[in-house]
Amino acid sequence: MDNNNSNLNISKDEFNKIRFNKCPNSKWLKDYKSKLISLSKIQEEAAIGLMLGDASLQTQNKGKTFRIKFEWGDKNKEYADHVCELFKEWILSPPHKKVRTNVNGRVVVTWGFQTISHSAFNRLNELFLINKTKSISNNLIKNHLTPRGLSYWFMDDGGKLDYNKMTKNKGLIFNTHSFREEEVESMSIELSAKFNLKTNVRLNKNKHVIAISSDSYNEFVNLTNSYIISSMRYKLPN
Repeated sequence: MDNNNSNLNISKDEFNKIRFNKCPNSKWLKDYKSKLISLSKIQEEAAIGLMLGDASLQTQNKGKTFRIKFEWGDKNKEYADHVCELFKEWILSPPHKKVRTNVNGRVVVTWGFQTISHSAFNRLNELFLINKTKSISNNLIKNHLTPRGLSYWFMDDGGKLDYNKMTKNKGLIFNTHSFREEEVESMSIELSAKFNLKTNVRLNKNKHVIAISSDSYNEFVNLTNSYIISSMRYKLPN
């Protein structure tokens, strides 16, 4: 396939014919999976950041293979499409719309999709699942997070520290609510050491999150500017 981001061993024309096949049978799917080799470097770096965010990892065969599941709110539909395109050879169906009513009676729209199950995602299991629970392996930030991964983590689960329109505060926050306190503390230390960012851990809704100081805003932008897509720049201070 003529795509520097892909490790799929078929032609572009063949790929375009079979992508988003509505009812792939087991033989078709088995043959298709056999043509997939591994994640590209770009996909692997992005996947690390996405898993630090809200993406989840699932297995259907007791850990022989894994798949990634994604879901974002309606506001971030363009971002969902972007991630779907990034992992396109691993995804058989485009983002699908989900509509539900929350406990306050408000209609909530989300867009979700998932990859196929494949051994190419097993490395993510080693990095992010401990006793079947999403966790952080030792030195994950130090050894595996790149500026591209940092960018996807921010697009997925980051934002402004202060949303007051009149503020001059350019601080940022990573919403690490799903991780344990000691994991968040470790990630904060590693972020500071690896990327030269001034970070600290604080409480938000009784959970621990990572804040990046205004003093490090320019450094953060220098690291991520090439990767943050236009529709997600609303998360950055003006």
